[in-house]
Amino acid sequence: LSEAGSYQLLRNAALIGFPLNFVIAWMYGFWSSTRTIILLTLLTAVSMLGFLFVGNAIVHHRALLYILLIIPIWGISSVISVLSAYAAEIYPTKIRSRGSGLIAGFSKFGGVLVIAIVVAAIAPPSIAMTALIGAIPLLFAAVAILFFGIETRKRQLEEITAEEFRMDRKSRQGV
Repeated sequence: LSEAGSYQLLRNAALIGFPLNFVIAWMYGFWSSTRTIILLTLLTAVSMLGFLFVGNAIVHHRALLYILLIIPIWGISSVISVLSAYAAEIYPTKIRSRGSGLIAGFSKFGGVLVIAIVVAAIAPPSIAMTALIGAIPLLFAAVAILFFGIETRKRQLEEITAEEFRMDRKSRQGV
């Protein structure tokens, strides 16, 4: 693809994916916070793995290229948005801003780390390798939310905090 063609492709993928943010907002509020995060993270990782399996030949399949680009461009920005809301709900009031900041920082650090890995390489990585570098942490994140995530749908912040304190007290007491 030419430079102008690649910019146009990325712009179009972002514009096509934008309305999907409203679906994610609805899912987060009315379906499940943790399931929304897991679904979004897995969907993004699977689309990246699609690049792994198709490889550089993807440039010859315009429709598939759009589909595989729309999902990660939209998915990653949506995951970051959902995590911001999620972080504000799961941390107790005393440390809420610190916890939210920590999550925001790690999400930015991940993006910087990927760029640093690409810059540090002697030759630019293939599409497949770049996709694999992005998909692996997403898969680990989905598993972490599956096992350690706290459901926040239809729950008051005080209830979530109280439950976490009870669980923390029980674990310290060895129960």
